[in-house]
Amino acid sequence: MTTTAAPGRSVLPLEGVWSFSPDPGSAGVREKWYARKLEDAVRLPGTTDENAKGERNDKIETNHLSRKWTYEGPAWYQTDVDIPREWAGKRIVFFMERTKSSTVWVDERRAGEGDSLTTPHEYDLTPFLTPGKHRLSVRIDNADHPSIGDPHQISNHTQTNWNGIVGRIELRATDRFWIDDAQVYAEPRENRVRVRLRIGNESGAEAAGRVTLSFAAANGDGGSDGGILPAEREIVCARGMQTFEIDCELKPEEVRLWDEFRPQLYRLTASLSARRGGAAFADALEAEFGVREFRAEGTQFAANGRTVFLRGKNDACVFPLTGYAPMDMEAWTRVFEIAKSYGINHYRFHTWCPPEAAFAAADRAGIYLQPELPFWYPLLEPGEEGYDPAVKAYLLREGERILAEYGNHPSFAMFALGNELIGSRRELMDLVRRFREFDSRHLYAEGSNNNYSTPDWAEGQDFWVTMRTGIGGFPVRGSFATANPPLGHVQVNEPSAAIDYRSSIERVQGPVVGHEIGQYQIYPNYREIDKYTGVLEPRNLREFRDRLERAGMADQADGFFRASGALAVACYREEIEAALRTPGFGGFQLLDLQDFPGQGTALVGILDAFLDSKGLIEPSEWRQFCEATVLLLTMEKYVWHTGETFKASFKIANYGESAVSGAVPEWALLDENGRELASGTLQSRNVPQGQLTTLGLIELDLRSFTAPAKRFVEIRLKGTSASFRNRYPLWIYPDRPGEWSAEGVHVRRKLDRAALDLLRQGEKVLLLPERNAIRERVEGTFASDFWNYSMFKSIAEAERMPVAPGTLGILCDPAHPALADFPTDSHADWQWGRLLPFAPSVILDRAPAGYRPIVQTIDNFGRNHKLGVLFEGKAGPGKLLVCTIDLPALRNKPEAKQLMASLLRYAQSDRFDPRTEWTEDLLGEWFAGSR
Repeated sequence: MTTTAAPGRSVLPLEGVWSFSPDPGSAGVREKWYARKLEDAVRLPGTTDENAKGERNDKIETNHLSRKWTYEGPAWYQTDVDIPREWAGKRIVFFMERTKSSTVWVDERRAGEGDSLTTPHEYDLTPFLTPGKHRLSVRIDNADHPSIGDPHQISNHTQTNWNGIVGRIELRATDRFWIDDAQVYAEPRENRVRVRLRIGNESGAEAAGRVTLSFAAANGDGGSDGGILPAEREIVCARGMQTFEIDCELKPEEVRLWDEFRPQLYRLTASLSARRGGAAFADALEAEFGVREFRAEGTQFAANGRTVFLRGKNDACVFPLTGYAPMDMEAWTRVFEIAKSYGINHYRFHTWCPPEAAFAAADRAGIYLQPELPFWYPLLEPGEEGYDPAVKAYLLREGERILAEYGNHPSFAMFALGNELIGSRRELMDLVRRFREFDSRHLYAEGSNNNYSTPDWAEGQDFWVTMRTGIGGFPVRGSFATANPPLGHVQVNEPSAAIDYRSSIERVQGPVVGHEIGQYQIYPNYREIDKYTGVLEPRNLREFRDRLERAGMADQADGFFRASGALAVACYREEIEAALRTPGFGGFQLLDLQDFPGQGTALVGILDAFLDSKGLIEPSEWRQFCEATVLLLTMEKYVWHTGETFKASFKIANYGESAVSGAVPEWALLDENGRELASGTLQSRNVPQGQLTTLGLIELDLRSFTAPAKRFVEIRLKGTSASFRNRYPLWIYPDRPGEWSAEGVHVRRKLDRAALDLLRQGEKVLLLPERNAIRERVEGTFASDFWNYSMFKSIAEAERMPVAPGTLGILCDPAHPALADFPTDSHADWQWGRLLPFAPSVILDRAPAGYRPIVQTIDNFGRNHKLGVLFEGKAGPGKLLVCTIDLPALRNKPEAKQLMASLLRYAQSDRFDPRTEWTEDLLGEWFAGSR
């Protein structure tokens, strides 16, 4: 069944059942499989995984999700086509929207080959197809590509290196005088739209014709023609391909510009009519575009003159049901609607390029996209050992195909060459230069986080995606792996809301975008396992769940998940706000809003691999600190005492659609039930668009407030149509000397003979063990483990660098009497930020299976130690309370004083009555000096 697409055009869809045969020995070409009927069958569009072809995979894999079926190498797909009589004399093209290296035969004649991983494969089959029946054979080889590394375009860590054909598969017929391509260059500063048409003529001789260009609003409120005047032009076209440029005038008072707030789209209809002799030809081509200008202005971006702050998400092509990216706009609309609900306005596609549907959906959602070449490998110079000219040639070819295929989309704002590239900067920048010459509509960068060991601005690029702007002390994100020291401020600094990156970007010539910020690991939510009903199985998650069960802590899985998730949310918030606190910063790219199920299983998202919420934070709450306009407090600390005056600067990062007029800043101190304890109003201000503005200073004498207590400072703007607000936690402690002793409680730093004698006598002992006195321990840290413990452990060991503690915060019972005077939730928050780095955890694996510490460090899911920071037990007739936090070293910190007071009060009380018995032999395994 053919369908008519446009005047002079017809389409023959080829979806359905195709004959199939794998070719693991690459014998098909030699044995002329195209000349015989293949015996097996598959359904297309689809992959060998979806059709259960290849080898059944029974391996238990913990490094990434597991394919149920695997196949790598050439495979053959075959169908019979019946070319209609009305296609006689037409130009016929075979179109496969997305596949791998392909070779096509018509009947027994080879028709060509293609190697794009990111754009459609199109074959001109005009010389091979006449009306009637033909056999179409396609050989797809997912192992045939240049040395491009393991980009997410083909990686089994994300979308898998599938074999097959996905998206649209069809034969297309046009007249032999046709419009082959239309590229639209909207130039609002010049009040014009320049249309570059490529017109083909295979009619047999030179022909004359007329091109007509008309415009209409494709969405929004652009009116009938959208403010773009139509145009006509007489052309004479020789045989072959010719390019024509036609300028169309904009009406500035009517045209609607595209950006994240008002993503107005236009539709160009280019029509061609021509005659040669007695023959008439007609064709029409439509292309959607937006009128927009996306530029680098100083150290920031601007869309149509309005300053833009990129709130980005890294996308690694994680689609577990299919193992490849969706090819329909409905699926991508869901993706971007979710992203927008969390305040995201930017997507970076890590070493891959999405299909047409993604660009079309992003156009309508108002998302700025940064696709990348499928490249994660060194690019060498000629003459260097290992140099392969085919690599650069392929990158140039693939990049130009991406620009030509998707360049009209206004969402296509930025383009980079790949991820963490090393090698020849000269060769990389030559690619940047050539791509810019090929298509000037986008901003270009040499890559994302290139040369990360020695980062430096590359002269000639438009923007810089990096984790540091210099070696050592110039970070533009808050967390790092121990293999890439130094660590970030979220990991090692005392908790505050004051850090920014202005000193890191002051010497940089263009916009800086924080590379892969965050990467805070969250314990698995094992309830997610049942959602994997497609081609990939979560054998990694099942294995981690089984390990936890073998460790005797299966009942704590949900607690570990929620507590580690709450800590990760707090850390992500600080990452985002630090970027927003930085004047002149370009933006950030989160890693990630969504889990990454590869590279050792990096569960770093507040959304799971399916982009479903984990229930850790509502989108509306997330948008309080991740949105176009965000209210900010900058304050030196989260923990205060009643002898201080709370001070914080009230600021606003306004990258919204417009300035905010007549804003009245308000603040309130709230208790945990939301009851207002104090409030204030600052002077009314007009807030400009595109910058960070200080609205005033908040000061509050804390002497009259109840302590200890957790409180919140809520900030908001009154007198504006939008509801701007944000909320920060505070901990207020009494201003008093620390309580370092209590009657009836013996405080000891070592479990030596004297301490054991006290326990034998039935005394109460509070043990604050020195770090080196703990025999089996995991070192203390506050922030959740970076990315994935197993991956960076092996990297650190190979580089002879320190291995991270690998822990995910703490899980505790806030109602336990030991914590009665120390306000806490069940998870780590900023009041723990100065304590936990001084808290090595005791490995309690030999404790009874059902024993739970009062404060338990959450171990990573690969190791599953039972880890204690605060725990208790009976030692003979005595009672032992152990706290591994080095409280004496922190004796001047109000939170350390308060925790010590709470522990002493508990140990002194009758409620201190532990039931679990510790033998002296077991204590001797845990603590030096006890035997």
